[in-house]
Amino acid sequence: MNESATDAKAFWAFSLEVYAKPQVAELCIALQDEYGFDVNLLLLGLWVAETQRKALDAEGICELREAVAPLNDNLVHPLRWARRWAKPSDRVAETAQHKIYGALKQVELEAERLVQMALVEASRPGLTQGDEMSTPQAAASASLERYRQSIEAPDAAVAPLVQLMVRALP
Repeated sequence: MNESATDAKAFWAFSLEVYAKPQVAELCIALQDEYGFDVNLLLLGLWVAETQRKALDAEGICELREAVAPLNDNLVHPLRWARRWAKPSDRVAETAQHKIYGALKQVELEAERLVQMALVEASRPGLTQGDEMSTPQAAASASLERYRQSIEAPDAAVAPLVQLMVRALP
């Protein structure tokens, strides 16, 4: 297995573990839906902070966003829209709609894994900025703030980003 595949596998495992922590999923979805963040890029910033104690640099964030845009635009986002549209109400008994919803959810999850593989593949030496930071939290804070600035998310996004960092990192 090459280094990129190993890193992609480690990133995926990290993402599943972090996403399962209390309130992390809800914060990620809110940041995605309210401010336009890519959850996988948020998770990448956390992963790099956790594993390297470094922050993603602003130029690297832009490059990564461009690298995964075709996958997001043509695969992940249409699948997400279809899954959300197909979600059955809680009042409906088990139907074919439940099966379709479940299948769409699984395909969307695999598409998210492809995005993560592409993010790792697109990562370049120097993607991180500066020397090792004192804590993973300091590195994550820098990455998440640079990402917020790169997509011109409003200051209102700062609080959920901080909450995400606190919930995601030990």
